[in-house]
Amino acid sequence: MEEQKKLNEIVANNITIYRKMAGLTQSALADMLHFSDKSVSKWERGEAYPDLEVLVKMCDIFDITLNDMVSTHKKRPIQKWIQKRKHILISAMSALLAWLIATIVFVVLRLVTPAVGQAWMCFIIAIPVSTLVLFIFSCIWGNPLVRAILISILIWTTLVSICIPFEQNIWILLCIAIPLQLMVILWYILVRLKNNKKEP
Repeated sequence: MEEQKKLNEIVANNITIYRKMAGLTQSALADMLHFSDKSVSKWERGEAYPDLEVLVKMCDIFDITLNDMVSTHKKRPIQKWIQKRKHILISAMSALLAWLIATIVFVVLRLVTPAVGQAWMCFIIAIPVSTLVLFIFSCIWGNPLVRAILISILIWTTLVSICIPFEQNIWILLCIAIPLQLMVILWYILVRLKNNKKEP
């Protein structure tokens, strides 16, 4: 009985810590879990306890393991949060580098050859390039959902940037994107199934 009470206190404390680290209000977390904000408030005060299925959903939202949720932490959650923010900043700066290069190329083309009418294509090409950069960093630091979203954006933006100069081939190129998109969705489902098997 005493152990259960201690576990409830640990989980209540961790829900509050990880919710704040994720930048979510009680109401926002409640909406994501399909509960009321009163329920989240009760969990955080230790007056009620979410069932295992809800805890697993919260772990997915917070990008943590179930073990993280039921364990006592000292400085680790804050360090993890700082590390995650660093990863986001490094990824964003790297993606913006693609836009800086595109802007430089655009300015040079406009100054050197002002007659070139398609200098703006630099910015169209920058979209899949910056997405590719973000995808590479998500393979190192991100989760499967982020990777699936970025690879989907990469597929569509790459094909659209190819289609713009060759308008007559637009349908052929878009037909390539559909099976690729389905493959990404199936890959994500397989990864989720594999991760669910690892959960205790």
